[in-house]
Amino acid sequence: MASTAESNDQQRLRDFVEANGIHTFKIGAVDLDGLWRGKRISAEYFVDSVHRDGTNICNILFGWDMQDEMISDLTYTGWHTGYPDINLRPDLSTLAVVPWEPGTASVICDIFERDGRPLELSPRTVLKSMIARSESLGYQPIFAYEFEFYLFRGTPREIAARHWRDLETFTEGHHTYSVYRDTGSEFVIGELRRQLADYGISIEASNSEHGPGQFEVNIHYSDALKAADSAMLLKHAVKELAARHGLTASFMAKVNPDWAGSSGHVHQSLLDKDGAAVFANPTNPGTLSDIGSRYLAGLVDHAADLTAIYLPIINSYKRTEGGTWAGSSSTWGLDNRTVAIRSIPSAGPAARVENRIGGADANPYLVVAANLAAGLDGIEQNITLPPAVEGNAYALPAGKAPLLPTSLPAAVDRFNASIFARKFLGDRFVDHFTATRRWEIKQFGAAITEWEIARYLEQI
Repeated sequence: MASTAESNDQQRLRDFVEANGIHTFKIGAVDLDGLWRGKRISAEYFVDSVHRDGTNICNILFGWDMQDEMISDLTYTGWHTGYPDINLRPDLSTLAVVPWEPGTASVICDIFERDGRPLELSPRTVLKSMIARSESLGYQPIFAYEFEFYLFRGTPREIAARHWRDLETFTEGHHTYSVYRDTGSEFVIGELRRQLADYGISIEASNSEHGPGQFEVNIHYSDALKAADSAMLLKHAVKELAARHGLTASFMAKVNPDWAGSSGHVHQSLLDKDGAAVFANPTNPGTLSDIGSRYLAGLVDHAADLTAIYLPIINSYKRTEGGTWAGSSSTWGLDNRTVAIRSIPSAGPAARVENRIGGADANPYLVVAANLAAGLDGIEQNITLPPAVEGNAYALPAGKAPLLPTSLPAAVDRFNASIFARKFLGDRFVDHFTATRRWEIKQFGAAITEWEIARYLEQI
């Protein structure tokens, strides 16, 4: 017999379906690469049972790569396990009408094992565990994502037919922050802002960025889980809305060696149990509070251990090569955009820190979880900040600006060996994530690139 709470949920869903003319629910959870995977389900089936019991899906979600090629030598799943089911269970707090798909609603799911335990490998589960740790210390984590991405003319199918060559950007030239030039792209970017607002994702601002056809959007701050949910949904929505205009959106970190990279910067702070901003420093607004400084120190101290999370694929490291507005060293500075961690002090709630290492290609749930783990460890271990960088961090010697791992193999080895990462993220997650990244490295090692052909075919 259904409980009163279950009956109330079901009735609210029936009312929601009727009021919004919903016939389809699209539900899913993210894999390790941050791709939203799931199903489309009839409204009747969702209301009758799926909202309560979830729906089963093959655990291949954590056994293949972003091209759906099965990864060998995984412990968690593979042919040796028979690829059993896991359970996608909707989080009804994420229920939303999809404005650009009439009659459709979306729900983000958590993932559970067949025995009812939360799946430890699920990025949303990893983040929830870090949020619980923060709350046990008396802090509510607040995060905000800002993304850069490129728009290209042509659908993904059309571009694939050209073998991903001869990319034509949506706009031409460099016109960062140009209000005049942005007028020509507002029919797409403006629609994106408005549709996302109707979807429950508040975009504070948008602007053209430094690369041709590159744009930036800033998501309004929220609690850590909603921030990651919003970041994931934004990336998904941008791709869907771009396709409606015959465009392809890409959050790839570095699309062209001559163009700016695409970042996924993360702003963050903490509130205490009374809702007060604990990074604020009313007596000395030019610096963060003691807790804020210790949190910042944790981010700096653990940056190298967590680089594989922030820069998760081979291409990620093309963005951090050289002075390209990307954090590439274990450094911090006061409102300095050449360092890894930018300190933004204030007397009030605007006090925060910004992690500038991650690219737009990273998994938002894992990035937020990693930042929170590092910051909390800084508070708990009373980690001391190194000296702030003044001026250009890219020009400093290695002794004053220790470089982060400069390749995915180096970052993965560092992550796999990290006592800190294993303590906070768990051995099972670290082992599995490491295996998936090494698979990515192996796939790249077997590929023949256009650069190799052009460089060696005639001369060798």
